[in-house]
Amino acid sequence: MPAPDTKIGERQSTLSGVMARIWWMFFGNLLLAFSIIFIVQNGGRFFRAADWVFWIVLASLVLIRYVDIRFLGGFTGTGEPACITHWIRYAALLTALSIALWVLAQAAGYLFVTRAAQS
Repeated sequence: MPAPDTKIGERQSTLSGVMARIWWMFFGNLLLAFSIIFIVQNGGRFFRAADWVFWIVLASLVLIRYVDIRFLGGFTGTGEPACITHWIRYAALLTALSIALWVLAQAAGYLFVTRAAQS
């Protein structure tokens, strides 16, 4: 008789499962960080390319994490099986922190870059 988690292990080892995990654990967050840097460098101007990239990446992180948990048998960062409660916490925390970081980046860009250009 096969182990009960054999099916989950098979879903975990699929290319789509691995790619989803790499995206929400590493590359998506890296792209968010670069977007914040570009937003600050843009001088606090709203909805330039970096802003659109930031919001699209944020939405993709939340969506891909949901797909990972719901359809690909996702795990938490510590290796435990993930459930929808993990996704709700992840989505809420990521969204709240991202909004705060975006506002700070806009303010920093305005205060430091725009004012430096005016001087």
